[in-house]
Amino acid sequence: MSPPDQHPDGRREARYYLIFLNAIPGRPLSPEAVTLHAAHLAELDKDGKLVLAGPVPERAGGLIVLRTANLAEAKAIADEDPLVRGAYQTYEVGTWFMSNRQNDYRSNIPPEPHK
Repeated sequence: MSPPDQHPDGRREARYYLIFLNAIPGRPLSPEAVTLHAAHLAELDKDGKLVLAGPVPERAGGLIVLRTANLAEAKAIADEDPLVRGAYQTYEVGTWFMSNRQNDYRSNIPPEPHK
């Protein structure tokens, strides 16, 4: 796992990527798909990329929190998830700038580019 990003003012920024899994109506999960998904998560954990994961019953899907080098890597991981590959779930990916003790609970959100 790479260290949190260091900012010029000395604060450390922890950047994570969120994968929101969304169930596809009419495609109930099979035990085999769940087993493959669990193996995928175990591999991510072994590689130091998995932070947290689990179902979110209120939204018919789940959430995976990753610590990866960049957004492209997080999307590639989501594309390889057996639930996505098997067309059981779709996903959305978001960048999460975590506020925590290391950055004094002040995440450094980059400014939006001028249009």
